[in-house]
Amino acid sequence: MSRSLCLIADVHGNASALEAVLKDAAKAGCTDYLSVGDIVKRGPRPQKCVDLLRQVKTKSWVMGNHEKTYHDMLADHDPHTQGAKRIMEIILNAYDYFYLNDLTYQWLANLPYLQICQFEGLKIAIMHALPNKSWGNETNPRSDQENFDQMLKKSAADLAVYGHTHKQLMRYSTQDRLVINPGSVGMPTTSGTWQHNNLAQYTILRLTGADVLEIDFRRVAYDIQSEIMTACERNLPYGDLYCDLLRTGEYTYSVERIEEYNQRYQYDSITNFKEYFAWKK
Repeated sequence: MSRSLCLIADVHGNASALEAVLKDAAKAGCTDYLSVGDIVKRGPRPQKCVDLLRQVKTKSWVMGNHEKTYHDMLADHDPHTQGAKRIMEIILNAYDYFYLNDLTYQWLANLPYLQICQFEGLKIAIMHALPNKSWGNETNPRSDQENFDQMLKKSAADLAVYGHTHKQLMRYSTQDRLVINPGSVGMPTTSGTWQHNNLAQYTILRLTGADVLEIDFRRVAYDIQSEIMTACERNLPYGDLYCDLLRTGEYTYSVERIEEYNQRYQYDSITNFKEYFAWKK
């Protein structure tokens, strides 16, 4: 039996990009949908993104590093980030808490790091970064081979799918098992000056039985101006950084720009994670 799997990672609250991707995937004949985490945070419509993925009966839901900050907040823990970025996490979590319904927020905060999905005879390990955590820099495209081997080291899965780095990638473990990153739907970025990229990224995996027939890395245009208008209408915190990233495809969330934003809006005084979070209640 043939299947076409739509691999979706790093939507980041960008519902305009996700809608375009799902439309393209349906036209391409996708039969199944897998989410690889970071559905939320930084974009203006987190609930819409979750709803869209539920509508296509997405089969995998794993915790990204941004969903992990939801978990930390509910557990009264500080996020992993420090300094200016720590303040940004507090404010963006509060924004998402306002726009997500309570059950969705709680559910996202308690997703697993790893999920195994099986299609015919093929087992796929789904994770955001690594099987035991959703953050860190170990799986950047140029990272050591041993970091990619770690994804499948203790698994009987035939291949691994991960996200987090916002870079489309295919490589092999030392045991000759595939590792795939579908890229970022909502915040694709490029490093350096080689190529600007503000197209929504995702990947289609075409299978017959237990065989991978094709890996189709796709990039889709979407209505960026409409997404920017939504961010403005909702007064999205750090909206300047978000909109500039969408316009240019260049990474905008540098510590310097975040510090400038925090000073401009007098966020520097925020020190307590749950105190600011409680503004909705």
